[in-house]
Amino acid sequence: MSRAILCPSCGGSIDVKAAGYTVTVACRHCGSVLDVAQPDVAIIKEYHENVAKLPLPLGSRGILFGTQWEAIGWLRREAGGYSWGEYLLFNPYAGYRWLVHSDGKWQFGTMLTDMPRETGHWGEAAWRGETYASEDEPVTITTTRVIGEFYWRVQAGEMWVARSYDRGPASLSREWREGEEVQWTHLVGVPQRLIDAFVRPQGPDLARPEPVRSQVDGPKPGFFARFWQDSAGKRTSLWDMVKLVLITIVAAFLLLSFLTAGGNGVRGDGQVVVDGPTARITVGPVKLTSAYQFVTVKVAASNFTNRWVDLDYLLVNRATQATIPASATIEYYAGRDSDGYWSEGSHETSTRFAGVPAGDYDLLVEAEAKRWNDPSASNYNAPISGGNPWGIGGAQDATAPEQEVISLGFLVEPGGLPLGLWWLIVALASLPLLFLYAYRASRTAVYGEDA
Repeated sequence: MSRAILCPSCGGSIDVKAAGYTVTVACRHCGSVLDVAQPDVAIIKEYHENVAKLPLPLGSRGILFGTQWEAIGWLRREAGGYSWGEYLLFNPYAGYRWLVHSDGKWQFGTMLTDMPRETGHWGEAAWRGETYASEDEPVTITTTRVIGEFYWRVQAGEMWVARSYDRGPASLSREWREGEEVQWTHLVGVPQRLIDAFVRPQGPDLARPEPVRSQVDGPKPGFFARFWQDSAGKRTSLWDMVKLVLITIVAAFLLLSFLTAGGNGVRGDGQVVVDGPTARITVGPVKLTSAYQFVTVKVAASNFTNRWVDLDYLLVNRATQATIPASATIEYYAGRDSDGYWSEGSHETSTRFAGVPAGDYDLLVEAEAKRWNDPSASNYNAPISGGNPWGIGGAQDATAPEQEVISLGFLVEPGGLPLGLWWLIVALASLPLLFLYAYRASRTAVYGEDA
């Protein structure tokens, strides 16, 4: 709850943002430091000079780490001839935080209640399982200027002893003085863009020459920008970007399906003798209507065990006699060993031709079947599985008692999603998301930013 008071020195109106919490206010009109803890506002000390032009005017509001803060107080502090500014931030639900401005960089400070401890090693402090190191000796810090409101009785000339402990871009600040308890603050970096997004207060004494665009009142982002930030400039969640990646993958799937379609498929069959001569089989014609497309050849064999079939393909254009070669193997093995029954392989295979021009084609197949002599095969009786999906005959069909014949069924059709290309698209679409996730995870760990 805010409270309006009048400065006894200059008569200017002052809006106390954290009424009930604030003890000291420095008048923004004349610089007088006022005690507002009592019903009658009393002047503690007057600074008869204009309020400094602050990089972030008091009253500015902005969102840091998911919470909106207002800058209500500012201190100028110095040590060893070096000076910097410290802002007191306030949120009625989250309390107070610090915003330190030094050498053009910003840090967000949280006062700690779970106190770090200084280890037995000189110059080290431990907090939440992590060790922070200090390379400097303790220094004396002096407050040289005060503007705004504070929750303790602050005044220029206050002196504290301080020491900083660092761990990468984060740090711990330990401040103490005689008769007062030690104060620890955890500091993390804040990007300049978040400070620039603070909404500055209006007024001739506080407004900048060029007003800063508000996060809330600025123009709405375009259609594509909404994938990455909302109208308030807040970064889109990772889940929203996951949905964008999924949309990209689905769109790629539909596009590939469209590009790989066109034309009619054809079926064919043939037989090959195990350890016999090369079988030559022709399947066609296959009519392709798209300028360029994939062509998929699926083969299913009758049941066999401990055999393999080598397939050499030539896709031949009937008009130009241009050929496209490919090859495949169907193999299936099974047996028993000390660990029991085992099997590997399949009675089916699929081969894909890429970039086939339009036209009428024949598929020329050369097939050779070989047996594998398993030392344990004499003691193994292979189970007879069900028929294949295309109704091909059993493994023991033979034209002569001493011959073992394997029947082959072919399906040649345009299209077919190229899984290699498909997974490449999925990987490329997901890669930026993975990098972004890792980047945001590191930012969250170090700076506490929302992912």
